[in-house]
Amino acid sequence: MDNPFLKNGYLLQKASLNLLPLSGAADTAKARCSSATVGRKVCAFLRAQGEHADGDWRVAFARCLDDPARAGGARAVAEAIADDIADILWTLRRGGGPAVRPDWTAAQWEYWRGVDSFCLAGGLLSGRLGEIVVDRVRLACAGRGLGGARVRLAPHPGLVSLLGAARYAARRETEALVVDFGHSYIKRGALRREAGRPVLHVQQAIPAQWTQWTFPSDAEERQAAAALHDHMVQALVDLDRQTGAACRTVIVSVANYVQDGCVVERGGYGKLRLLGARYDRVLQDALSARLGRPVNVHLLHDGTAGAYGVQGAYWRHEAFIGFGTSLSVGFPCAQMDFPFACAVVQDGRCPP
Repeated sequence: MDNPFLKNGYLLQKASLNLLPLSGAADTAKARCSSATVGRKVCAFLRAQGEHADGDWRVAFARCLDDPARAGGARAVAEAIADDIADILWTLRRGGGPAVRPDWTAAQWEYWRGVDSFCLAGGLLSGRLGEIVVDRVRLACAGRGLGGARVRLAPHPGLVSLLGAARYAARRETEALVVDFGHSYIKRGALRREAGRPVLHVQQAIPAQWTQWTFPSDAEERQAAAALHDHMVQALVDLDRQTGAACRTVIVSVANYVQDGCVVERGGYGKLRLLGARYDRVLQDALSARLGRPVNVHLLHDGTAGAYGVQGAYWRHEAFIGFGTSLSVGFPCAQMDFPFACAVVQDGRCPP
């Protein structure tokens, strides 16, 4: 059946899973499974173990998972995280309906019931934590009657939107700059063709700035939009100089809903709408001027880019869910159904 969460090939805002009420609970998918919530749970465990949690809690938690004396407690925390994720999948497949999410039509609920393959990704699921969580999600789903559903962990789970942007570029181009503008980090890379195969060179991620959602006045929101735009342009200029790629194509994944080059009024990047109806052209003109050559900019919703990055044999019945600052969702599509194998080379340290 046609995907009722898409309109003219673009993902509708109502597809978001962040406010999905979880069956048997008063909270939502984001309240339970965002990186902030998970980080608080993990950091509480780390403090109880005498571990310092003021750095990257994923690194400290990985040490606990590998320490025989603390592995049991750490695994219990990981499995609790997995059970919450399994509850999302169960709600989508079996526990949903108008009483749970009235803004979804019967056709939209029916579409989720037909999804029998889930690819999970996001920085939250990188490393050992991701492997343990996804194994547990499979068991939890089977225990709740979803044994027929495939659940897999994406390769390079923290970089899937970059890979999706690379796949999007590979339809026509051999080289491109690819960037994933998230609420916490900006992940960056350059797609090149080496020895006849595509290679994604990942550069060091940088902190995102100016991604706050609310403002005291319209004037302050407009000022923040201009500052965010400048920050994005500078990140792209720096990437071009670092890689020496001199590409004419730039694929931008952004943590915001996108339609025909326009950013939707929602989320930290939604303020960019104030700079012009077609933000892709605003960014394209500014970047071309800074680089001294014409470039073509294409905007993708980060969940859609993630879905492209993991698209596999079961894409017609698969959904992508990314776990990070927020939850992202996306669906593969026929236009991306072509063989794509991309080597990943990390030229700089990139957060998971």
